[in-house]
Amino acid sequence: MNALAVAAQGKNLISSQPPTQTVAPHPVNNSRIRYSVTELISEFLRAKARIGSSDRYLRQLRVTLKAFAAGRGNKDLENITPGEIEKFISNQNWSVRTRRSYLNDVKNLLGFAVRRDYLVKNPALGVELPAANGATGEIAIHTPEEVVQVLEHARRANLSVCRLLAIRYFCGVRSAEAKRLCEKDLKLDQSLVEVTAMNSKTRSRRLITIQPNLHKWLALGGELGPVGDMTIRKVIAGAGVKWRHNVTRHSFVSYHLARFGSSAKTAMEAGHSEAMLFRHYRALVTPAQGEVYWQIVPK
Repeated sequence: MNALAVAAQGKNLISSQPPTQTVAPHPVNNSRIRYSVTELISEFLRAKARIGSSDRYLRQLRVTLKAFAAGRGNKDLENITPGEIEKFISNQNWSVRTRRSYLNDVKNLLGFAVRRDYLVKNPALGVELPAANGATGEIAIHTPEEVVQVLEHARRANLSVCRLLAIRYFCGVRSAEAKRLCEKDLKLDQSLVEVTAMNSKTRSRRLITIQPNLHKWLALGGELGPVGDMTIRKVIAGAGVKWRHNVTRHSFVSYHLARFGSSAKTAMEAGHSEAMLFRHYRALVTPAQGEVYWQIVPK
């Protein structure tokens, strides 16, 4: 289903019954339009589809906003309070990461209402984000030995998965971005991987250098293309290495910064700001460890 089709079904996907005419938009104070939660969600999804948001992003929004609309779909936006949003986030049996994600989606929805002049202020701004797991700022990375273990197992199990994982380890692409890559995105003669604007999470094109060790992994064969999540997970599980969210990306950023010593270059290739690099992705590894990481090649 394409993005416009996803958005067109917004009302039905948020609630089994469409909003009645009694909650149709009507003027308040001769200037502001009055909207229900369900109506706002439908308009928000349509607006996101019109600007080219990905199907994957729209599907995630539908999940979040369907949950938010439950029991409050016909409620006037002006009656949504920070306390109600906080209760919605806190009363769910979700991980901290999921609660943070849901709160950000609701915040974006209500921010849209403010920009359209349906609300004076965004009530979600008064809700504190739940503390992230690992509040010390530490992030999970793999040691060079663990990277070897993963890639060598993948090499024996499935060369296409090995190719994909090598690109994730040594180019730092997000898992979703990696799955959208195809062979034409590998500019081997220029030693570059192109992440197109369409494939990028940030909708910004970027070029990532293929380091000499990655060339050797790519020379093993395999093909970039649709690979099922179950296939990838099975290969990873078979390697016997503990897997954490974003571990390949965190490893890339940490070892790239240690080896090449340029936060600007690392941030540019990873596709985020230098501030984001230091706030979320940097792990303290030594230059010597960075040297070892970038010398990992097939045995």
